[in-house]
Amino acid sequence: MSLLKENGRYLRKRVYRPVLKGLCIRCICFYQKYLSKGMCLYRPTCSEYTKRCINNLGVVRGILLGAWRILRCNPLSKGGIDPAPEKYSKRKWLL
Repeated sequence: MSLLKENGRYLRKRVYRPVLKGLCIRCICFYQKYLSKGMCLYRPTCSEYTKRCINNLGVVRGILLGAWRILRCNPLSKGGIDPAPEKYSKRKWLL
């Protein structure tokens, strides 16, 4: 039974997560290439920001941050430079 649990964890961590991340990034690339008109007020654009967040922080947090960015991107906002957050070490106390 223990071997099955370890095997399941391995599959979730090493197989399913990268596939899901790659699928999300490919969908965003398709959107950028064929559907986007590049009219975002922010730099990097909202789709590029979401793609970087997914790559840096994972699928769930990346999509949530991308959705928050899309909600902020409206005609009443100032726009400007808003870089994607980087993945920080969980052990900050060692620095």
